[in-house]
Amino acid sequence: MPNETELDRHALDRIASFFKVFAEPTRLSILQLLRRGPASVNDIVASLSTSQANVSKQLKTLHAADLLKREPRGTQVIYSISEPLVFDLCDLVCSKLNRQARAEATVVYEI
Repeated sequence: MPNETELDRHALDRIASFFKVFAEPTRLSILQLLRRGPASVNDIVASLSTSQANVSKQLKTLHAADLLKREPRGTQVIYSISEPLVFDLCDLVCSKLNRQARAEATVVYEI
């Protein structure tokens, strides 16, 4: 029998779905770019080495996860971060990977 702090299957599925949003490098590149500030689809395409169709697909996924907001401006749509928590998560992961890289480098040079 689960204790009070254990999540049910539905909650775990929702959490897993949220983390899946971060499992695509183009999405991470878009988030990294938008960390500097709002950008249009054209700006994002120009900064990344991928197609407009792929950028639009990834923006749709990030928006559906409530990580981005979009604002129509004339003929363009401007995207920006709506959930700053995304950078806390990325910083945590990067810190872990940096610790791991430092530890591995220490082992490599140990005699």
